[in-house]
Amino acid sequence: MHPSTLHPSTLDPSTPAPDLILYGGKVITVDARSTVSEAVAVTGDRFSAVGRDRDVLARAGPDTRCVDLAGRTVVPGFIDAHFRLLDRALAQLHGADVSLAESVADILDAVRDTARRLPAGAVVTSNAGWYPYMLKEGRAPTREELDRAAPHHPVVLSGEFRYLNTRALERFDIRRTTEQPEYGWIEKDPDTGEPTGVLMGDAALLTRGAHTDPPPAVKQEALVWALNRCAAAGVTGVREGGLDPADLTYYQKLAENDALPVRVSVQLGMSTAPPVEEILAGLEQFPGVNPFPSDDHRLRVDRVGYLFADDDYHRMDVTPAIRGQRVPADRVNRYFRDRCCPLEKIERIVTGMAERGFSGGILAGGDVAIDKVLGVLERANAVADLTDRRWVLSQVVYPRPEHHRRMRALGVVLTPMWHHHHYYPALAHYHGVDFAQTMDPFRSLRAAGIPVGLGSDISKIPLNYFEALFYLHTRQSRRWGPVNPEEALSREEALRMLTIDNAYVTFEEDVKGSIEPGKLADLAVLSADPLTVPADRITSTRVLLTLVGGRVVHRAADTGPDALRPTEKGREA
Repeated sequence: MHPSTLHPSTLDPSTPAPDLILYGGKVITVDARSTVSEAVAVTGDRFSAVGRDRDVLARAGPDTRCVDLAGRTVVPGFIDAHFRLLDRALAQLHGADVSLAESVADILDAVRDTARRLPAGAVVTSNAGWYPYMLKEGRAPTREELDRAAPHHPVVLSGEFRYLNTRALERFDIRRTTEQPEYGWIEKDPDTGEPTGVLMGDAALLTRGAHTDPPPAVKQEALVWALNRCAAAGVTGVREGGLDPADLTYYQKLAENDALPVRVSVQLGMSTAPPVEEILAGLEQFPGVNPFPSDDHRLRVDRVGYLFADDDYHRMDVTPAIRGQRVPADRVNRYFRDRCCPLEKIERIVTGMAERGFSGGILAGGDVAIDKVLGVLERANAVADLTDRRWVLSQVVYPRPEHHRRMRALGVVLTPMWHHHHYYPALAHYHGVDFAQTMDPFRSLRAAGIPVGLGSDISKIPLNYFEALFYLHTRQSRRWGPVNPEEALSREEALRMLTIDNAYVTFEEDVKGSIEPGKLADLAVLSADPLTVPADRITSTRVLLTLVGGRVVHRAADTGPDALRPTEKGREA
């Protein structure tokens, strides 16, 4: 760590007095020199000074609000590089919250509680965020258990697959005689032929109407709720990893009304089901520049197109054979209509995007898929230079050392997920423990000079981002011991992955992601110092205050009047 310093530009006496000064704390700037300071000043929506208390406080004017941090720690606001926020918000706010459940009993309790709140006959839905292998029982709830939990309600439970009770099978007319859909799979008992209640892939579309296409007001309500919960978690920026273009309007409405509590960057989704010519023609509605022209860092579109080279853990393109596969082998590549397409088609789409000046993102989790995708990008790069467009490789669970040179040459950006802290058992189940223990080699990637951001892509809102710091630093899973511990990062490296490195993902590293004069004043005040608190207490750290552009978007209930108290020079922030 470098000692506290004051940026030279802040010493100019002609500059306006700050609107706000936070002093008497530990300001972890995450700048290039890893500077740790005592105070930070905000003028307008930007940081205007960072340095020692006496130097920064000397800039205060009669109207400057000066707030004593009383030793608390300030960090740049967290940025999530891949979070399907609107989708997750709808599922959680209007259904049973079963994400990160620890047992079948937990799930059944959540279903039971939701059923009590709904009139008889109403469909009980849920969010996802769990795998059977995470649960103490090592299995999913059965149809009969869901029947007992909600005897008067159809249940459509989301998780690794879609799980229905008997009333839901009846409601959506799914029977022994129901034909298998073109994509996906209806699981049926091999002896009786009766549906087990488990729908895989696009078979879940048979429940259309349970919780799809909600009214616009419901979507807007869910989005506002989710954004405010993110702010309470210290998040100042969210990147939607694959948003339906039609849903962009919900974010635009909030931005137009200056009602976005956190900054949002969007990668627009893209179905690969239509013909390639139709897909590429659809890009004509967008500017051929990446990111799309905008000086507004509240809401921006950074890329268009989210392609799938592989997918869920049970369909991941990895070296070992997938174990415990419940989907029939002939359906693995006919699972989701809008994202199951051969690599040759992906290459034609990527090459066409490169020729038109776009970049996008490709989900490639398995080592084999990563290798194939790098080949696609290399061939597209030979047609149209894309080395400065920061194509995103998402998930990237199992990158290999032989991929490093190719990644650097292509200028790709990786957005892996930290949710393996929770989901490790699923990967160990499908890929075997030995192979699963090679996942998430973040230390090696960073040492190789490859830009690596970090996403969550989980269903729980809000997330505890201190669990991400804990996992990156200790490599301990939630309950299942260490995961590839040789790849552990220092705490500062982990914090960088959740802040400035994620600003790089959205082409915004010069304007946000660290606490430096001239950058957007996005920060979080914490209850403990994540760089020094005992490792087993990292996850207990709380966010006391969140600022976005110098504006308070979250204040914990116990932060006043005796906490974060202003001095006599100004009013409380």
